[in-house]
Amino acid sequence: MSLSRRLLLPGLLLGALLRALALPLPGTGDVDIWKVWSFAAASDLTGVYGVGGSPPERRVLKWQGAEMTVDYPPVSLGELAVAGRVYRLRHPLFEDSSTLSAIVKLPGIAAELLLVGATLTWGRRRFGAEAAAWTALAVWLNPAMMLDGATLGYLDAQMAVPAVLALAAAFAGPAWLAGALTAFAVLTKAQAIFVGPAIAAALLWRHTSDRRRALLSGLAGGAVVSAIVLLPYIVRGAWMNFTQAVGRLATHDMLSANAANVWWIVTWALRVADVSGEWGWRRALTQEVRILGITRAVALGYPNPRVVGLTMVGMACAWAVWRMREARSLAAAAALAGWSAYAYALLAAQVHENHLALAVPFFTVAAGLDRRYRPMLWSISAIFTVNLLLFYGLGRGMP
Repeated sequence: MSLSRRLLLPGLLLGALLRALALPLPGTGDVDIWKVWSFAAASDLTGVYGVGGSPPERRVLKWQGAEMTVDYPPVSLGELAVAGRVYRLRHPLFEDSSTLSAIVKLPGIAAELLLVGATLTWGRRRFGAEAAAWTALAVWLNPAMMLDGATLGYLDAQMAVPAVLALAAAFAGPAWLAGALTAFAVLTKAQAIFVGPAIAAALLWRHTSDRRRALLSGLAGGAVVSAIVLLPYIVRGAWMNFTQAVGRLATHDMLSANAANVWWIVTWALRVADVSGEWGWRRALTQEVRILGITRAVALGYPNPRVVGLTMVGMACAWAVWRMREARSLAAAAALAGWSAYAYALLAAQVHENHLALAVPFFTVAAGLDRRYRPMLWSISAIFTVNLLLFYGLGRGMP
């Protein structure tokens, strides 16, 4: 028996223990946002964006003295609504607590468990016990994934896991399921759209006998899921409120929102150049760098970082789509989809520190099926882990 198979049960137990210890931790400030959304969505899910109005109302949600609006797609809100209803069973006043911190993180743990379970069942039957065990352990014990989800409380796993499963379905399953899972991922967090072209390419290049039918089937699956998720908002009269809210995701005025990418380097360079004459080079080079606004960079005469970044990301994703025609294995396809997610996190403007999470599960699958991709997995996991630790540690109070 291989080492991975011998370590499977202890590794799964260790990962479960570490997550259990991390769940009650306060996480980042985003966890407080999830609590407000959970409180509101638990009682009025289709009203969280606002309902009607001209111009469309943008509802302000209130809880425990906090006030904020919503800019995430509906699936995330639905998951937080379920978490809120579960919490309210024992805490009808919905007071703040470490238990609430843990409960709003649980959808992410459920997504990780789904990926591990799919790996150890479907993956084992198709790729063998060794590959399945290695991949499951690489998912469950990856410090980047534990830090992102159970510890700091981001919602990335709920998006990344259906996206990975969509690629698996595109490569080795029914086309309609690939489309349905892709839509589910995008309607959970918008960043999943950057792996959508790679998933579509895998679907088309695999179904060489009838690509049109595969594409239509995938589109149908995506359309059904989208209708199920969005129709309640349309019926309620909240469609324009929803589109207005989610559209604000593209307007964040930041070169880099604490992400370890090229725009953070640009931020650092511009900050240094701005104060070097006044402070001197030593102090300027070692300053604690603050986020720089896109509008400020444009005002200084530089090209619009949004346009430059999206152009570079588009080129990188187009390359992945083109290369997908040569992908003869799920490992190669997963690496190309992971590359698309990595290119977004590396090259786009206004990327947040947690957005590299989308790439990690794709490279985990690639590395589990083909060891040549393991250096990529280790490198990206290390970059992501260090990025989160440098800015947020283990959460508030634990820098």
